[in-house]
Amino acid sequence: MAQKVYKGQIKFRKDADETGEFRAEFATLNVIDYDQDVTVPGAFQDGQETLIEAWNHSYGVLPAGKGIIHEQGDKAIIDGRFFLDTQSGLEHYKTVKEIGAIQEWSYTFDIEEWSEGEFDGQDVRFLRRLDVWGVAPVQRGAGIDTRTTDIKAAKDSKDSGGAGDSGAGDSGGAADSGGDGAGDGEGEAGDGKPSGRDPRDVQVELDILKLSMEV
Repeated sequence: MAQKVYKGQIKFRKDADETGEFRAEFATLNVIDYDQDVTVPGAFQDGQETLIEAWNHSYGVLPAGKGIIHEQGDKAIIDGRFFLDTQSGLEHYKTVKEIGAIQEWSYTFDIEEWSEGEFDGQDVRFLRRLDVWGVAPVQRGAGIDTRTTDIKAAKDSKDSGGAGDSGAGDSGGAADSGGDGAGDGEGEAGDGKPSGRDPRDVQVELDILKLSMEV
């Protein structure tokens, strides 16, 4: 499983706090990304339902929402919905809204079909078919021209049919590494650093516990 990370701007509608529905562009097609990959049109499975994962893909935390993936022109978008009736969903919604234009998104995926070739005079890997596991808001990104386009108000949802329980909405995604597997890097943006707590912090806590027991 690989990941890609993208940065984008955020635009809100009126009364946005009344609904968790949103729309985001999470990938740009037919451009060379920072992993030297080109995602071709048709790589994303139109109508695929996927999870809105917790911050930084925290798999020990319940999902914050769900969404449906589509391609529109040279963009991959997700119509999604944060679960506002859960603590995780509500916190993620409020956080993403407050972060605004500097919010970045990441999506995790398996590569089902790819090939190597040349694009704009550069050697690249073409991603031809992807299976997206989930999308998550993250801290760092490495993507090309993506954005959260809208967080919908309840009134807008009623007028347009909204995302509904099927998870229409928004969000983006992109990766720590664009490799062929999870082993490409556990840290953000493919920095090769393991995710989770710093072992030095854990050791300090153990030392303090040991001293308290001796007293």
